[in-house]
Amino acid sequence: MKCLICSSSFLEIASWRKLLLIKSSQLVCEKCLNKFEKAEEKDWRNEWIGTHYEGALDSVDSIYNYNDWMKHVYQQYKFQLDVELANIFTSDFLPLLKVKAKIVPIPLHPDMLLARTFSQVDELLNAANVPFHHVLSKTLNHSQVGKSKKERISTELIFTVTKNVQNQNILLVDDLYTTGTTLHHAAYVLKKAGANTVDALTLIRA
Repeated sequence: MKCLICSSSFLEIASWRKLLLIKSSQLVCEKCLNKFEKAEEKDWRNEWIGTHYEGALDSVDSIYNYNDWMKHVYQQYKFQLDVELANIFTSDFLPLLKVKAKIVPIPLHPDMLLARTFSQVDELLNAANVPFHHVLSKTLNHSQVGKSKKERISTELIFTVTKNVQNQNILLVDDLYTTGTTLHHAAYVLKKAGANTVDALTLIRA
């Protein structure tokens, strides 16, 4: 078989990865798999105390750290449009099939979606056959790159709610958590629209 990341040929060896249905073991060589680092839990709540986003987001979980290897793979997936790489993370999103909350991906702005040709978050969920719902629309296409956390927090709201979320439990899904501003903006408007709880899961934590 040929590794989706490094393109080297490898033989798939029966292992605990395969027994646990980790699809990535069939697509990526062991050397590449071992370079991913699981994310550690971080205290994120204190960073939002005293802002009007305090309490908007009920919890945040991330799967991988944003190490140099993940940065390389992520850029290949997101910016070089290598959509097939979404399949290597299938097993990480399979637990979402058991989630009772409504799964809501963070959307791209329509202009960005047109330029990129695909939504990286939607593709991650599609690869794992996880059903999801679009209830948010991104109204601003301003880049957050290079902005300080204070500048990001003070940015005007970048989402609107497009469907009824009254009394619903929401699980937001995004690819990358940096300062958390995007998720807090989304959670804030969802709570204002009547959502009961808003939790979040991201593939990567910077």
